[in-house]
Amino acid sequence: MFIDFLLNIALIISGIYLFYRIQFFEEKKIVETGLFQSLLMTTLSILSLLVPISTSEGEFALFFIPLLILAAYNTFYYGLMSAAVVYFFYHFIFDHSISAYIVFIVLYMLFLMIVPFIRKITHANLVVTNIIFTSLYIIILNQFFYNISLMTGIILLVVTSLIIFVAHMMYEDINAIYRLNKRIDDDEFIDHLTQLGNVKSLDKLVDEHFENDDTLSLLLIDIDSFKSYNDKHSYDSGDKIISQMASLLKNYVPTGGHLFRNSGEEFAMVIPNLSFDKTVRLGEAIRNSVEYSKFHVNEIDTVNATVSIGVGYKDTAGATKRDLLKEAEGALFEAKKLGQNRVMFAPIG
Repeated sequence: MFIDFLLNIALIISGIYLFYRIQFFEEKKIVETGLFQSLLMTTLSILSLLVPISTSEGEFALFFIPLLILAAYNTFYYGLMSAAVVYFFYHFIFDHSISAYIVFIVLYMLFLMIVPFIRKITHANLVVTNIIFTSLYIIILNQFFYNISLMTGIILLVVTSLIIFVAHMMYEDINAIYRLNKRIDDDEFIDHLTQLGNVKSLDKLVDEHFENDDTLSLLLIDIDSFKSYNDKHSYDSGDKIISQMASLLKNYVPTGGHLFRNSGEEFAMVIPNLSFDKTVRLGEAIRNSVEYSKFHVNEIDTVNATVSIGVGYKDTAGATKRDLLKEAEGALFEAKKLGQNRVMFAPIG
């Protein structure tokens, strides 16, 4: 039994690691999908049928442990779909009794319906869930199908609890490592505070639009006198204002446009194929909206804010990215110099 126990732990841990390793290098986004999680745990359940726990009363496959973990992290439908796939192998490939699986599926469906009411999945409550689930499973099997002694039942409870504890700990650790790596990768192009693209992302997108579009609008949007908010309130308050400003600006991004946080209190909006007049009107609409909005610096207090906006515009084949950025930066500088809270641009023609 001890060897069977080690084999089950090794199988589940190595399976989780292998799946994440493959998916991390192939396509990172798929790891976050319900389908991936379902495929992983379904495979582990099927493989666990190959290494059942041997007792004096017979052999017990621990196929339900990966399915319990799946149910804890996924939707009812994925859990049910995985259970159906496992049933095919359980009955038709390994030739186990359908009656015992019916008992499992009834208990499993009850568990799937209860899971949404569990606020947070932890090692402790998953082990407790396993004890309740396995106890009911053993009691019903003993009552109607098999003769399972009290000692065997206790041993199975201990073994399954240890396996689910170790498996869940491994699952959580690998998920944490994955999320950390994903954040590191995202940080190269994403601003963590606002979840907007950063200056690298802006530079890359402008290059793409210069190749593909005839005209390109660039709005550089800078929060006026931002240092005063940090000095008067706190840096946390400044971060709150930046986050709220990002949310406000998102409402003004036209179809096909993109919003970025360049640095500190400066944002950039890039819009392809928008006329110069509409670009200026968009800048004025943004400036006006910010001026008449309230920004929370804490749960009680609000402040007013204004922005200065510099407009850059590319409408000729000979224009370069440097020209566009220089034009927008120069216009923003003039807006600041002339008193802030205004939109500046270089007239066309």
